[in-house]
Amino acid sequence: MHPIFLNLERIPVLLVGHDELILKAVKQICRNSIHCKIKIFDENISEEIIQFSSDKSNIILYHRKMEEDDFQNFALLIISTEDHEYEEHLLQLSQNKNILINVIEKPQISDFSLVSVIKKENIKLGISSNDYSPEVQERINRIIEHSIPSDLEEFIEKLKFAYKNPLMNRDDELKSLDTITADYLDQKQKRPLANSEFENLEKITKAVRRRSNIYLGIIGVMVLIGVLSYILFEFQLFPDINAFLNADNHIFYKMLAVGFVAELVVGSTGMGYGIICTTILLMLNIAPPIISASIHSAETFTSAAGSISHFRLKNVNMKLVKALAIPAIIGAIIGALSLTYFGQHYAPIVKPIISCYTLYLGINILRNAFKNNRKEKRIQKSGRNIKILGLFGGFIDSFTGGGWGPMVTGTLLKDGRTPRYVIGSSTLSKFILTITSAITFVITIGIQHWNIVLGLLIGGIVTAPFAAMLTSRIPIKKMFVVIGILIITLSVISIVKSLS
Repeated sequence: MHPIFLNLERIPVLLVGHDELILKAVKQICRNSIHCKIKIFDENISEEIIQFSSDKSNIILYHRKMEEDDFQNFALLIISTEDHEYEEHLLQLSQNKNILINVIEKPQISDFSLVSVIKKENIKLGISSNDYSPEVQERINRIIEHSIPSDLEEFIEKLKFAYKNPLMNRDDELKSLDTITADYLDQKQKRPLANSEFENLEKITKAVRRRSNIYLGIIGVMVLIGVLSYILFEFQLFPDINAFLNADNHIFYKMLAVGFVAELVVGSTGMGYGIICTTILLMLNIAPPIISASIHSAETFTSAAGSISHFRLKNVNMKLVKALAIPAIIGAIIGALSLTYFGQHYAPIVKPIISCYTLYLGINILRNAFKNNRKEKRIQKSGRNIKILGLFGGFIDSFTGGGWGPMVTGTLLKDGRTPRYVIGSSTLSKFILTITSAITFVITIGIQHWNIVLGLLIGGIVTAPFAAMLTSRIPIKKMFVVIGILIITLSVISIVKSLS
């Protein structure tokens, strides 16, 4: 954000919420702009806010939710609410009316931020705390305030006296300012030794800590390998491990390679795991029920990590999750049961159907790679039935092994919904349907695919660091082109093999 100071004596402010963060924001505004016009909206305004506003004529309280007409003649909006649907509604209205917003503790979707103002003599400093906790912010302010030299005001007076002195021309004036500044800095730099020693000590400490972490990591890996080796020798598990690795014509190693490729793709582009795995596994002539069961078992771990991250970042709209997840569970069960039955009895028909679906997704990926990336004006939410979308998305994802992201997440984003809530809620819903699908397959076809699941998991874990490095080196557009061509090629080959 570019730092700007606004005169809130002339710009009115709207606030939505009732918690301590809203009270803190009101106090912060009043401290620096005592005549700022303020309106606060919430159905349950706290007693603290009521008490603080009781003797201030510039603050008006409304014990209700904010409506569209309330935006009239206001330019700034500050929000702090746990109702994500209400927050999303206010964000949409603000965008339509060109009103700047600040969602407290969510700087990534805010247009501006409130800052702490530090005053020392005639100097005012605006400190952006990046939504740190009040305790951390207070200490940062205290350190900065104590860092301002006590003789700074005297230095400024000297500069003011030399600046635009009627007895000096322009060149003499600049020379005088340079001399005053140089003298002041020379005085401040007479004791740099302690600071430099402290900085050197800090650098040495960081280097030692970094090296010790590397050594501890190596030691931990060696200890783990030693413990595993001891268990294998003690219980004579090598024959069993060897049989596991060589079962089904060395399929574990093939799945290791598939997991490597799939994680390389999803780690670099953020999508395509299910599509890549399904396409390659069909090429390897693996039964469709085993394909979907293996993919969903492996995805259980990865989608769990993503769901936890989104939940902690408050990117999840529980109303949207409920609307998507419950139908998705039903769709996943129907899809798993259908695939189990038809995949076992009509495998020659099911394989080309799934291959045609992956071919369609590959064409979409290739088309999106060449799509014009101009930002389009966000459209309003459509009246699309989310439950039907979740039901159909769960069925397709379970029946074909993937497709939830392109179908459900892509559709909701096209409807004009807030991207962070769509992605977070869709990820959590995907995790729920993945568990449902995996459990359904375990019940229907049993646990007969652990070598495939472990191969996909281990291949993905090994690939993760390389995928992160690849993200910063390869253009996303070129990566999408490669993925699209790969999926289309493998799908066509799979269709030809199935029909031949």
